[in-house]
Amino acid sequence: MKRSKILITLIAIAVIVAIVATLISNKHKINAANQIIDRSHVPVTVTTFKVNPGKIQTRTILSAKLKPVEEAVISVQAPGLISYLNIDFGSKVQKGQVVGAIDTKIAQLNLKSIMLTRDKLKDDYERTKDLYGGKAASEVNMIAAKYNYENTAIQLDQIKQQINNANIVAPISGIITNCNIKAGEYVNPGASIASLVNISKLKATVYVDETEVYAILAGQAVNVSSPVFPDKKWVGKVAYISPYGDENHNYQVDVILNNTPEILKAGTNVSVEFNVAQKENVIVIPKKALVVDRKDPYVYTIKDGAAHGCNVVVGLSEGNNIEIISGLSAGDELVLSGQINLSEGSKITIVKQ
Repeated sequence: MKRSKILITLIAIAVIVAIVATLISNKHKINAANQIIDRSHVPVTVTTFKVNPGKIQTRTILSAKLKPVEEAVISVQAPGLISYLNIDFGSKVQKGQVVGAIDTKIAQLNLKSIMLTRDKLKDDYERTKDLYGGKAASEVNMIAAKYNYENTAIQLDQIKQQINNANIVAPISGIITNCNIKAGEYVNPGASIASLVNISKLKATVYVDETEVYAILAGQAVNVSSPVFPDKKWVGKVAYISPYGDENHNYQVDVILNNTPEILKAGTNVSVEFNVAQKENVIVIPKKALVVDRKDPYVYTIKDGAAHGCNVVVGLSEGNNIEIISGLSAGDELVLSGQINLSEGSKITIVKQ
């Protein structure tokens, strides 16, 4: 019985010893695997970039929908039946063009009648004036004759104006987009006959953040493009900058675009590109030269065949380039690619891009 217990104890001790030996062996292997291998003597292959002064400008691209600068309603000034109307959907008209008229037959008859009356009263006035000069008529008679003649002349002018107001005139040049009335219908003054739009000039309205709006000037040229015409660009001009921002600190900016020939249509989606800042003779480097796994902007410069880290202060950004405000000088050589394998003082081998 005792012998059996001794045997079991020995086996247990042997198992424990084996487990401890295995753990110690594994720890040595793990430590060996985690041991940092000194590779400082092994050159790292990189490409480089020499720093030179350059120019950089930043652009803001905003979306907008084109609107006509001019749109109007063709209306009537006088009541009556429309005698004719020479417009339809898509008709092109010029500013001041007579496109229709209200029937003026009665007004024309009244005009003839009042003209006869005016001529008679004019003769009466001239005769009474002569008699008054010869002491054969009183001053009262002459004044009455003059009043009747001048009053009738005023009535004549009023009728002529009524006839003129019967013309239906286009207030602007453009294209008819809606026609509400047909010839033969009765209309009242102010009735809308048709809608008219002029797309020879279009407007794009965007809202610019307060951090950029101060760099935009009235009259400034801007580029306008549309996905409908990917190979075309138009040049517009800033026509209006709101002096008052909205609750989100955005400011309305209107850009006018000449559309002659009339390629674009109102309602088309466009992109408006502003140059909001520009600097010349500044340090500009490719963005890819920045080390991406650091919180602050950081680059590697090359000196005496080794890489040395350098903190930099960045400024404007344009596309793949970025301005360096401080930390670099003209003539410095930077690592452009291969930074992931570098550490301070790493030896490098430069290859051409």
